[in-house]
Amino acid sequence: MEKIRYPAVAGQFYPEEKENLERQIEDFLNRAKIEKIEGEIVGGIVPHAGYIFSGFVASHFYKAIEKEKFETAILIGDSHYERFEGISVFKSGKWITPLGEVLVDENLAKELLDFSPRFFERDSAHLFEHSLEVQIPFLQKVLKNFKILPIIFGSEDKDWKDLARAILKLREKKKVILVISSDLSHYPPYEIAKELDKKTVKEILKLDPEKFSKKADELEEKYKVDCVACAKDSIKTILEISKILKLKAKLLKYQNSGDTVFGDKERVVGYCSILFFNFS
Repeated sequence: MEKIRYPAVAGQFYPEEKENLERQIEDFLNRAKIEKIEGEIVGGIVPHAGYIFSGFVASHFYKAIEKEKFETAILIGDSHYERFEGISVFKSGKWITPLGEVLVDENLAKELLDFSPRFFERDSAHLFEHSLEVQIPFLQKVLKNFKILPIIFGSEDKDWKDLARAILKLREKKKVILVISSDLSHYPPYEIAKELDKKTVKEILKLDPEKFSKKADELEEKYKVDCVACAKDSIKTILEISKILKLKAKLLKYQNSGDTVFGDKERVVGYCSILFFNFS
């Protein structure tokens, strides 16, 4: 039987009615203003909160890749619901959203699973995970004829270098776009979040995964927050790839939840869209 991953957070993180979802994403994209990117786009970091909080920020990355031609979107996030050793790869089948279905790239999934014994199938890691799901409707609006490769980290600071090396090999097979799903600081007051997130983004833009990891630990200790970014391993993966490929990185948009009409400024979550590209 074909494996189907049904929506877990439609109606919570984003509208479950197709028309409302399309209208919301189109509004975000129409309002997103970005400078023309000269060069080959390799990937980006995007947030994964409810669309009313982070959708506008996310739309800046998706605006940048609108009408680009990618065969597969490699979706990478850190698990919010399960803890396990290694990396879970969704191997086959399709994912469904209110905008339709997207096939999993079974060929790339097989190659990835063959790369390391710490890469394996664990469908339960994807069943309720919102961080990858919320990216797919945006991709469905801006890309045509693409597949997805969903990847979830289950343990911290162990597998990101191997995943980076594996993805570099996958890039030799197909034209892929890397979608790194991560929010920034969690629940400091508004002004503190702006100060903290600015430092985190600055560190990301240096494109050095080890330094980013060290600085993240320092910032969490200094500001007494649980995390400066909730998918640090995913971020380190694209930083490692960027270092090897000598990419450039550009912040497209930053906001936090306090900047929205629904936001409480006492406890906010930070969001950014960062683009990684080969400068031509």
